[in-house]
Amino acid sequence: MKPLASRWLMRPWRSRTAVLALAALVWLVWLAVSPGSLRQLDERSTDFLWRLTASETPERRVIFIDIDDASLAQVGSWPWPREVMAQLTRKLDQQGVGLKLFDVVFPDGRDGSAELSRALAVHDAESPSVLAQVFALRNESQLRSGALAGAVPGVGCQTPSLPAQGFIANAPGLHQRAGHITPTLDADGAVRRIPGFVCFDDHTYSSLTLAGLAALVPPVALDAQAQRLSALLPVAGVGPWQPAWQLVIPSLPGSRIGMDAQGQIRVPYGVSRKAMTAISAADVLQDKVPAGMLKDAWVIVGASAFGLADAVPTALGGAVSGAEVHLQLMAAMLDDAVPYTPMAAGWLQWGYVLLSIGGLLALAAGQPLHERRAVLLLPLAAAALAGLGFVLHAAALLQAGWFVGWATAALAIGLAGTALALGEHARSLFEKGRLYRNLSSYVPSPVAAQIALTEPTGDIEARRGDVTVLAADLQNFSRYCEARSPEDAARVLHRFFSTAETIIQAHGGVVEEMVGDNLLAVFNGPLACENHPLQALAAARELWLRCNEELPNTAGIGLEPLSVSIGLESGMALVGSFGPARRRVHTVLGQTVTVALRLQALTADLAYPMLVGQSAAERVGPLFEQSSLALKPLGSFLLPGLQQPCKVFTLRTLLQPGSIAEQSTLHYLHQQQKNSAA
Repeated sequence: MKPLASRWLMRPWRSRTAVLALAALVWLVWLAVSPGSLRQLDERSTDFLWRLTASETPERRVIFIDIDDASLAQVGSWPWPREVMAQLTRKLDQQGVGLKLFDVVFPDGRDGSAELSRALAVHDAESPSVLAQVFALRNESQLRSGALAGAVPGVGCQTPSLPAQGFIANAPGLHQRAGHITPTLDADGAVRRIPGFVCFDDHTYSSLTLAGLAALVPPVALDAQAQRLSALLPVAGVGPWQPAWQLVIPSLPGSRIGMDAQGQIRVPYGVSRKAMTAISAADVLQDKVPAGMLKDAWVIVGASAFGLADAVPTALGGAVSGAEVHLQLMAAMLDDAVPYTPMAAGWLQWGYVLLSIGGLLALAAGQPLHERRAVLLLPLAAAALAGLGFVLHAAALLQAGWFVGWATAALAIGLAGTALALGEHARSLFEKGRLYRNLSSYVPSPVAAQIALTEPTGDIEARRGDVTVLAADLQNFSRYCEARSPEDAARVLHRFFSTAETIIQAHGGVVEEMVGDNLLAVFNGPLACENHPLQALAAARELWLRCNEELPNTAGIGLEPLSVSIGLESGMALVGSFGPARRRVHTVLGQTVTVALRLQALTADLAYPMLVGQSAAERVGPLFEQSSLALKPLGSFLLPGLQQPCKVFTLRTLLQPGSIAEQSTLHYLHQQQKNSAA
């Protein structure tokens, strides 16, 4: 695990590539499992744009003739007699309308059909009329009612279109022009697209709005109807910024209508509902319309009355009359503002994703890992870039009429940012662990943990406590360094420190300092240690025994033997960190430390490898003679730097009667008595 972590830290691009690959996999799985969720986000966010930016300027060019509740109350319940519809048609002609679109189907022959047919045809040249017909596009019905009209001649189903399974059309012979009013319903039931063309029985039928535009093309030959319809056949887009298919509108010079690969037209909702002009059908029949209001206007005759089942959800919210959808589309056609998806939309999203990921990678690489700001900045930056994607989508839609989409790119950017943040966080944790382990090799582990979690300070951070201090020194090591190479000396010192640290830690102590060939350890300091004097004494004995076995034999090179001298004392001491914030040191201070150090130095004079102070000996207490930790008093000694003499002890197991150590002890005591007498 450590080599892997090291490779992550030393070569972060590997980890970043790995987490980005994981993010890409999650993104692909999302697209495979729930592609509709992203499309819905695109559509609903675009609905919000339409509601936010819909024009409040009154729309007078396209007017809604509304069969509303008031009309039903005054004229009668629906369906109205054909004579009434004929009268409504004549009234509209008298007002001088330029185009009449009927969002109404007359599926069966009734009394008055002939009169209605004549009314529809009488002013066909200057004010064309187009009837509605409905197709079943979702296999909801195979009903065939009425007679279809308005098929595009001579093209079969070669144009981009949606296949139909059934239809409801007008009575045979009622009128020669018709267009379908069948919308495409999204998953949420809203209408955002209308098929430009529908295919049925190898014939192509245009939508109501396209049939209306075709009717406005001036006739230049005898077969005027065929020319009007064929004038609106779609042609394939030829550039990356063009739609898959597009229509050139002869009746609207300079205007083009973009269509997707299936020939569907996106409905813009650029006119606020408050800005729509709606006139009650009853007012038209009763001549209550202000003079000139309908002059040259395009009118859509539809119904909003309750119970007529002609309500559809739209981007502007709520269920509205289907005629309002056609009104929005016709108004956009007049303004050459019908949005479409350019063929390069996918590349635009991919390009934005790659640029965003490049920015996220630069942000990750530019932040020092130990500061961990990237862990917070990366998700925030990803969210900002995803939001910017929506802003760019909105700008493209409102300024250029491009519906590019942003949700797919936003998901990819969000996943990439999250993955990179998690990767950087993981790398940060790995580095923190490595730094902690390295720090623990220089200071005690509890101290390292405290340092890692706090800010540097120049204050004294220490506490007083009852501790046992062990001071150890490698005797004759300086002469060994003179005679041997630095590498050999380093190996010996490394072995000594490693052995000492292992033994001291096993007995509950902590090594505080390793300076030169000296070692200072504390029991019950940073780590609590029960019965710490006895634990320290056991550690000291084991250290002396182990080092006697492991230190190299120097007899063969003419040097004095290497040995370990140890001083041990218990008492109060100050343990903590000292020094300025830029350079701190962790150590232990107090008379207890001084005594332990002086005892360690005294071992050379007394020839005993281990000396124990009075306080530590008193706390250890009397032990059985056969115990390996039983102490033997050596007498009272005045240690350098102290004013009062203290009793000194050593391990009984180290005593050898008549040895050099006893002779040295007696000589040292005799010398101290002479000095005191003088």
